[in-house]
Amino acid sequence: MSDSAYIFDNVGEYLKLGSTICSPTMYLGAGLQPYWMKNAAYEPVAPEAPALTAEDTRKLVESCTTAEQRAALAEKGAIDFVADGPCGKYHAYIYAQESGMLLVLLALHVDNFLKQGVDCKCSDIHLPTANPPSWRRNGHLQPIWEGAPVLTKEDTHALVDSFLTEKEWARLKDVGDVDFAYQNTHGRYRSSVVSQRLGYDICYRIINTKIPTMKDINLPEEYVVPLTRFTNGLILVTGSVGSGKSTTLSAIIDFINGDRKDHIITMEDPIETVFPCKSCHVNQREVHKHTESFARALRAALREDPDVIMVGEMRNLETISLALSAAETGHLVLGTLHTGSASRTIDRILDAFPVEEQEHIRIMVSESLRGVFSQQLVPKKDGSGRVMALEMLVNTAAVANCIREGKTFMIPGLIQTGKAQGMRLMDDSLQQLYLDGTISAEECTSRATDKVMMEKFLKEHPQA
Repeated sequence: MSDSAYIFDNVGEYLKLGSTICSPTMYLGAGLQPYWMKNAAYEPVAPEAPALTAEDTRKLVESCTTAEQRAALAEKGAIDFVADGPCGKYHAYIYAQESGMLLVLLALHVDNFLKQGVDCKCSDIHLPTANPPSWRRNGHLQPIWEGAPVLTKEDTHALVDSFLTEKEWARLKDVGDVDFAYQNTHGRYRSSVVSQRLGYDICYRIINTKIPTMKDINLPEEYVVPLTRFTNGLILVTGSVGSGKSTTLSAIIDFINGDRKDHIITMEDPIETVFPCKSCHVNQREVHKHTESFARALRAALREDPDVIMVGEMRNLETISLALSAAETGHLVLGTLHTGSASRTIDRILDAFPVEEQEHIRIMVSESLRGVFSQQLVPKKDGSGRVMALEMLVNTAAVANCIREGKTFMIPGLIQTGKAQGMRLMDDSLQQLYLDGTISAEECTSRATDKVMMEKFLKEHPQA
């Protein structure tokens, strides 16, 4: 090491320094202070750190390269390679410049990238082969930092190797994809790795380790709480991927956990929010880890004397059928579906069954359904995040009659006239967010169910 602080003659020392804050990359150039990545921006490792000299960078290059690599650098002006360092694998990019050498060191451990996402309040982190590391922030997918290097096949293999267990590796090689919950010192994540034409693609959903309350996510408590106090029935949370369904379920389950004295069983793929037992006894099971499928977990749950059952995804006929049976036989069942509105949710359940069974299923749904929350996450106008737009259906006698008679096309009209029971249409929710100044007119139009009526509304309220 040099006599000056923060000036080392070995790349390994900079890698160890970067590991203290989980920096995904170090930037070491002649004439510049040593830089690291913090909060998705390069900044000096310390304000007082001196600039590196050409001799400093020459020593750094010698510390991590072979004679053959240095010869290639002299001939081509640039080299890159993957190597092992004191903190694991890293990808070194080295460029010869007039002022001296420039070294960019990319750490190949997923924790370094996840730390950036947690610090910057992102929803997802993407580490894809042949693309730069990216994140989804306020609903928009973009590179984590400008000029980020493209991840190679070797990079993503090393990243996968940095966090998969032997069991998960075996499943990835056997079926080509694996998803599970991953946890480190910075947080908890829903992780997915898939094998594709160019290499591996890695995606993480960052889970909020602080369980939100219904108030935190703007769920109308005065209408939702009565639904949670039923001893049986079905509550569905619906929406597209990334619409906040898991967060809504977590808030509802956490409320039940403190409000009732019951047995709660959750079935998830994977387990996201971890619920400490409050006044309820909570069991959480992960598909592929504790059970082979949602259907098998549901069957087992019914033998465990549950009061409340949460089904992470009602994916197929068997799971939907078992959930309906559980709701009908004295259990409160909460589940999710990938549908865009309350009426389509009912149709989706019915369409899962053969035609000859649908009349019987309509009766089951009309009697067991308690409510449907259909939601979207809409970017705020000020760019500070996203807000939930919610469509809510409560199963009144009129709604149950429509379901029983197969007239689900009438449900939107019943929602519009059922505001006293807390019901609202998605377009009503979007309009209110617009009037509050939370979202833009463009978001209202693009997400509206009835775009003609929404455009008319916006013309009538141009100053909102």
